[in-house]
Amino acid sequence: MWNLLPIQRSPITVQSVSAPDLPLSGCFFDVVNDALICAFGPSRAVLHIELQEISKTGKIEVLASWDSLPVASDFDQIIDLHYFPDASTAVVVLAGGDIVSVRVKDNDQPEGIIEIVGSIDEGITSAAWSPDEEILAVTTGAQTIILLNRQFDPLVERKLVADDLKISRHVSVGWGKKETQFEGKGVKGMRDPTIPERVDDGVRSTADDGKVRISWRGDGAFVCVNSVDAVDLESLQLLRRTIRVYSREGVLESVSEPVDGQESFVSWRPSGNLIASVQRVPDGGECRVDVIFFERNGLRRHEFTTRLPPDECILDLQWNVESSVLAILLSNRIQLWTMSNYYWYLKQEVYVCGEDELAFMKWHPERPLTMILGHENKLEIHEFAWNLFSGSKSPPNDLGVLMVANGSELKITPLGIANTPPPMSFRDLALSETPIQAAINSANDIIAVLEHSMIELAEWSLLTPSSVKLPKVTKSIALASIDPAGAARQLRFINRQTLAVIFDHQGYSRIVILRLDSELQHDIIYVEDFDISVVTMAPRTDHRAIGVELANADIRQISIVSNGSDIGEIASENIGRLPERCLTIAEAIVKDRVIVFGLASNGRLYANQQRLSVSCTSFIVTENHLAFTTAQSLLKFVHLTDNEFEFEVPADSAVSVDERCRSIERGARIVAIIPSKVSMVLQMPRGNLETIFPRLLVLEGVRRSIDKKDYLQAFLACRAHRVNLDILYDYNPDLFMRNVELFVSSLRKVEYLDLFISGLTNEDVTRTIYKETLPSALISNKLSSLSLEDGVPAEVGSDGKSKVNRICDAILEILQKSYSKTHIQSIITAYLCKDPADIESALILIANFGHDNQDELASAIEHICFLQDVNKLYDYALGLYDLRLALLIARQSQKDPREYLPFIDNLQKHVPLRRRFLLDTHLGRYDKALVHLCDLKYDEQGNDVFSEVEKYVVSHNLYKNAMKIYKYEPIKQYAILKLFAKHLKSHNEFKEAGLAYELLGDYADALDSYVLGSHWREALALCSMARLPRDEVQVISQKLAEVLYESRMYKDAATVYLEYRRDLKEAVRCLCKGYFYDEAIRIVLQQNSSDYLEEIVNPALIEGFNQITELLSDCRGQLSAQLERLRELRLKKSNDPMSYFEGPEESDVPDNVSIAPSELSTSASLFTRYTGKTGGTAQTGATRRTAKNRRREERKRARGKKGSIYEEEYLVNSIRRLIERVNETKDDGRRLIEGLSRREMHERAVEVQRRYVEMVNNIKSCVVEVFTISDRDRQRYDDDGNLYLLPEQPIPKVEEFEKLSILDYN
Repeated sequence: MWNLLPIQRSPITVQSVSAPDLPLSGCFFDVVNDALICAFGPSRAVLHIELQEISKTGKIEVLASWDSLPVASDFDQIIDLHYFPDASTAVVVLAGGDIVSVRVKDNDQPEGIIEIVGSIDEGITSAAWSPDEEILAVTTGAQTIILLNRQFDPLVERKLVADDLKISRHVSVGWGKKETQFEGKGVKGMRDPTIPERVDDGVRSTADDGKVRISWRGDGAFVCVNSVDAVDLESLQLLRRTIRVYSREGVLESVSEPVDGQESFVSWRPSGNLIASVQRVPDGGECRVDVIFFERNGLRRHEFTTRLPPDECILDLQWNVESSVLAILLSNRIQLWTMSNYYWYLKQEVYVCGEDELAFMKWHPERPLTMILGHENKLEIHEFAWNLFSGSKSPPNDLGVLMVANGSELKITPLGIANTPPPMSFRDLALSETPIQAAINSANDIIAVLEHSMIELAEWSLLTPSSVKLPKVTKSIALASIDPAGAARQLRFINRQTLAVIFDHQGYSRIVILRLDSELQHDIIYVEDFDISVVTMAPRTDHRAIGVELANADIRQISIVSNGSDIGEIASENIGRLPERCLTIAEAIVKDRVIVFGLASNGRLYANQQRLSVSCTSFIVTENHLAFTTAQSLLKFVHLTDNEFEFEVPADSAVSVDERCRSIERGARIVAIIPSKVSMVLQMPRGNLETIFPRLLVLEGVRRSIDKKDYLQAFLACRAHRVNLDILYDYNPDLFMRNVELFVSSLRKVEYLDLFISGLTNEDVTRTIYKETLPSALISNKLSSLSLEDGVPAEVGSDGKSKVNRICDAILEILQKSYSKTHIQSIITAYLCKDPADIESALILIANFGHDNQDELASAIEHICFLQDVNKLYDYALGLYDLRLALLIARQSQKDPREYLPFIDNLQKHVPLRRRFLLDTHLGRYDKALVHLCDLKYDEQGNDVFSEVEKYVVSHNLYKNAMKIYKYEPIKQYAILKLFAKHLKSHNEFKEAGLAYELLGDYADALDSYVLGSHWREALALCSMARLPRDEVQVISQKLAEVLYESRMYKDAATVYLEYRRDLKEAVRCLCKGYFYDEAIRIVLQQNSSDYLEEIVNPALIEGFNQITELLSDCRGQLSAQLERLRELRLKKSNDPMSYFEGPEESDVPDNVSIAPSELSTSASLFTRYTGKTGGTAQTGATRRTAKNRRREERKRARGKKGSIYEEEYLVNSIRRLIERVNETKDDGRRLIEGLSRREMHERAVEVQRRYVEMVNNIKSCVVEVFTISDRDRQRYDDDGNLYLLPEQPIPKVEEFEKLSILDYN
């Protein structure tokens, strides 16, 4: 599908300086200095040779000149010219036998040195340097081949004798030949395929020039020689052509098999698999000229016909450096042939300016599609680029039209209509000449073909794809009528009837704009000259302008400006510049801003000045996307925006998670994109085509269909390409909800609707799996219209329903209103696909089927069992008390009939209320079962069922339900309440139990419950209500006081001692124990017992002082030591993380190395010991951790052993606990300070306050440092291998210590 497009034609006029009228005889590329080395002479009139250097700027410098000696053939000839830029030396091989080395003049050598480094008396017939420039192979007039090294020392010399032909005994197995094909059981079909029908004798062609030619393989390991040998064949002496293959060491490896009509030309493909030559084959009464191929072993491989006239003279045969193009040099032109899918295409015929005959041609040694032609006193440099002759890529005309040049025919294939595999084509267009370029207009109905002398216009129609006729040339435009002096190189359609043509002139290029009318008559409407060469041009995606690239990478745009008429005016402007010259460009317009894309020869892809890729192999641009392939075998998509610096190019690593990037076959390139059919066509390296449907294009097509409310087309596209059907709703929820009825009617089939409903999820796929298929700007706009929390769409909408339930309810409403008879299955599906599933409604719907609808009932039962677990359905059917429905569902399950049939039969024997009670009990719905049991009143024997109710309530903890049922029957309700109180007491809910007993008037049990629960106020109040004896009250109060003291409820214990025990001493001790010194002092003075101040309060204050100061001292020491160790650990981790995470000893490493992640662990990508996953398990989610290992790791983490990986976490948690402890004791410290001050212990009070303030300040100075964790330490991998960050650790709040100002003077 690829064609050779000429992008440069540079004619250079040269002439000799040292002697007049010397003919141009050779040329060589100096790739280092980017210059040409040309050789002139000698001629019959002037025996003189001159070497010139032509620089890139056009400067000509004579390197050397000398007189040649006459030879027997009247005058000498240059056989080979080679230049060594590293040594500044040119080597000229002359037919007379001399090998001349010319050291060109430079700064160190003002004059050139000419030296004959070797001479062969018999003369030289051919010569060629090896590709590595280390060996020179020459053949002599004495029928020998000599290999010389770089210093021109002979390495080996071999005679070309007829005995060499005996080295190879060729046996062809007939691969690919007709005789190997199966032809039936006849004699012909049984013929031995290794014996051909006819064996060539090697008869020499009558047009053979008798020359010897040499060609090296691309790696320089072998060299082949094509020469004439005299052989004896059945007493008849015959001259035949033979190709000998020699190794680099001069060993004869093979000779070619005899071929009749073979000529002297030989060219070894640089890749090494083929040796090309020429054969003239008699074909009936005419002669056919073929290019034939040999393998290295001498066997003939295959051939192709050149389509040349039989008398056409071939001058040379050469492969380009990358083995992709074979050039055939003719007298007035060059043919360029390429192979694809084992078929040879004639891509170009390059004619030279004027009527001169070509003298030679040469490919550039590094640029694969650059060649130089020489004739008389002129040189022409031609450069080509691989290009697609393609049609519009904008709907609705995006039919994927591709045109392939093949000699005098143009192969046309609209890939959107018929994906015809090459070398076949959908239609062929016969032409007068080999096309230079072909173009098709934006409407796909006019084809313009640029040829050597004319532009041929053909009309075509693709409006009826089922009956597309052959295109026919209806008009020809002579190029001389457009630009008589220029050489046409390219043409492009701008729109339907406007055509742009590039003409090359000496030193400048010209673009001519033609407008075609309905009769294909042309008018020249615009002409623009450029002082530098035009490289290429490309129409804009909207077909209103064309982009033109100049040789200096400037981009000009020639646009058609609408002036209210159909014609419009032509405007030309400079719109920018690419970073370097690009061989292929494309132009798109996005929001009125033009963006030019360019692909350079080095694989760099640019968008204006922004580089997008460094390894691009092909690209294509549509109105919305850029698609390109890379050397890494990836296909990437980029959303187009009006700012190229905002282009988001997916990374190579995103191939498995990003819909904009996918793997393709190695070497595949894009040839067509058809947005309307959401397809793309790739061509593989061997030439075959492959159509793919990229997910991004598919989703774009789905979105277009949704916007047009064509839900059926959108659904079918999702179904065919396995796209999540949620996108039908998620792309535009409001549009979907407004058109639910249209959606249901569009899908038509029940199966389609079921498929959509059953696949619904509460996930917004446009924000998750298909996030990258929309440009970032559109995603941001959608985010602004959604209810979001932390960037994640909310599952529940403003109506309180989840997405799935909202859709199911809307569809159910339509189905029940208009499709209740035809879409029963879809209604059931909608019920069951709710979240949670509304199984009861579905079963009720099925249960309402009458006996006349047995088929529908069976179908519905089968469908519902397919959608839900049959065991769950069986239980739900029992819950509806429909035994018939339960039996039908049970038959669809794997249940044993011996189990469910007796169960159902037993239920049938009971009355309905008892049956419902048994069913609800079986299903675990005990509250409903209790209702049915209470409603039953009497059992089958006529006995009251209340005793059974009591047992049922106790066994299933249904006290509240029973009390609600019997709220109008006080006796039964109190009976239940008594059972409930007993239950509460047994479960240590003493307060509620006491209240229940108190309500029932059972004071003894109520008092016992209050005492057990330490509810001293209720218990002592109940003692007064029950009028208990004082002794008994004293016992109860003593017990309560002791329990309160043990529970550290010191103030409550003091109240009991003081008010009920009249024990002031114990009351004061309890208050002092709880640091309530102010209250202790108050009651002591109130009771006139000041002695207790010295006896109890003062010692308690001293004891409290000792406890608090000891606590603060311990906390200060702990904080200092742990903070120092924490800083040491973090410094070690920062300086040498690998050593830190290796750990001090092997015993700390768990069996599987991977340790459970903690809040302080580090990045999973670097330290697998701290991530929770190894490199493999982080991607697979696999884990080998057992419960035993987890428990062991938790123990290690809690222990925080010094030097282990858990030490840092242990230290941070320990400091957190220290802060909490200090905060908790602040109130006690404050009360202690106040008590010390009141008892005139000022020094102790000041000391406690100072220590508290100091401790709080120490904590505040380091709390941020301790609890701040870096992002790397917070990195984790989940089970799917996705990276996430742990939440930041909250910094504990350090409360200020409220100081006494009267003590704050130190």
